[in-house]
Amino acid sequence: MNPPTPHAGFPGAIWPAVPRAPAAAFLAVLEQLARSQFLDVEDLEAARLPQIVALVQQASRAFPFWKRRFSKIGLGPDAIDRGNLDLKTWQSRWAGLPVLTRAEVQTLGDELRTTLLPAGHGNISESVTSGSSGRPVRFVRTTLDLFYLHAFQLREHMWRRRNLFGKFLSIVRDEERKGPAEGLHLRRMDNWGPPVSVVWPTGPFILVDYRAPVSALIDAIREHAPDYLCSFPSLLCEIARQVRDSGIQVPPLSEVIGMGEASPPELAELCREVWGASYTSTYSAAECGAIAYECPEAGHWHIQSERSVVEVLDAENQPCKPGESGRVVLTPLHNFAMPLFRYEIGDLATVGEGRCPCGRKLPMLAAIPGRARDLLMLPSGEFRPPYYGHGAVMKVRAIRQHQVVQTSPGQICFRLAVARPLTAQEEQHIIQHASASLGNGISIRIEYVPEILRRPSGKFAEFERTF
Repeated sequence: MNPPTPHAGFPGAIWPAVPRAPAAAFLAVLEQLARSQFLDVEDLEAARLPQIVALVQQASRAFPFWKRRFSKIGLGPDAIDRGNLDLKTWQSRWAGLPVLTRAEVQTLGDELRTTLLPAGHGNISESVTSGSSGRPVRFVRTTLDLFYLHAFQLREHMWRRRNLFGKFLSIVRDEERKGPAEGLHLRRMDNWGPPVSVVWPTGPFILVDYRAPVSALIDAIREHAPDYLCSFPSLLCEIARQVRDSGIQVPPLSEVIGMGEASPPELAELCREVWGASYTSTYSAAECGAIAYECPEAGHWHIQSERSVVEVLDAENQPCKPGESGRVVLTPLHNFAMPLFRYEIGDLATVGEGRCPCGRKLPMLAAIPGRARDLLMLPSGEFRPPYYGHGAVMKVRAIRQHQVVQTSPGQICFRLAVARPLTAQEEQHIIQHASASLGNGISIRIEYVPEILRRPSGKFAEFERTF
């Protein structure tokens, strides 16, 4: 579906619309992104090189830390200001820049932040990551960087061809909720809010605070019958399972959207079964916003290369080849208040292969296995993603919630919240399939709990390693 006509900036400029400045700026960037997604990789890298140079110039002038790092690889202020940096030279020197770790960002603190900005970058706001890694990071961004973050959110709406006149229901944390987290807290708004409503008219938006019983969340979905449902993947799983297992009749959806967490393997099939809807998610990081979007046609992930330089590196900091998995390293391109060059965010990704049938030439990720900090440690001391027979385990439909906790290299605990006591056969089914997936040397026990609580943000860790 094509987007509606933009808001008119003044009476009489209805069609073709003459939008006001904020909407016009978004539309101008979207038009450029519509073309850049089809550029060959080398042409795309050449097109973004001036942006990288501008960011390096800012970093070298305003940050002694970055000036020292760039000078060591021959990209000090004098060299970069001469303006004769070609793409090949840049790529060869870029590889010599050390990877920036999360621990370094914590330690350096204010050394990585500045209020000395070029004209037009606006105000500075501060945020903090959720800290799910155990290493929360404070970061700042400019008004201009926030504009780009929103522009790429609009791109994803356009890729998905969403019906902007539809009803959107989001189940997340509502910071306006006061008092104890009991019962259903819901707010209705006339439109989807920024950035979409800045540019186009939209349908209504329903915001539901996640801190309510799943049954109350289901009632809200049934009552408001949205076209789009957005929440944390783990919570969407809980809702869909309860709907399915209880035989509750729910209205169909156009799309279910996951955010903020890795998606459980069975969620896409659950969404088709329960709502007759497709399931999509976005790969993003708090420090930069969108990293990659799922291709609407082919299902893998297109890196948002106009927004960030995204690298997937092996243990020797060399680029991974197609089909190989490695650590995700980011360089956001538009935040002049806190430049982060070659910043390792703690995630793993698999490099994509070949050309996408959709025609877009943006680099691809074949898979995003998860966060490096959430890897399973084998008895040998090696690490791998925590495959534990998830699909087979979740065939035990009495399971309402589950969490897999590794307490030592040889010990796994399945924490289960259940609708009824499991039979001995069901417990054996879980242990048998988990053991087959985990391999030799890992023992498994089951622990029953009344409820598995979410973090204050609403996110949920399906796998945790406690040592």
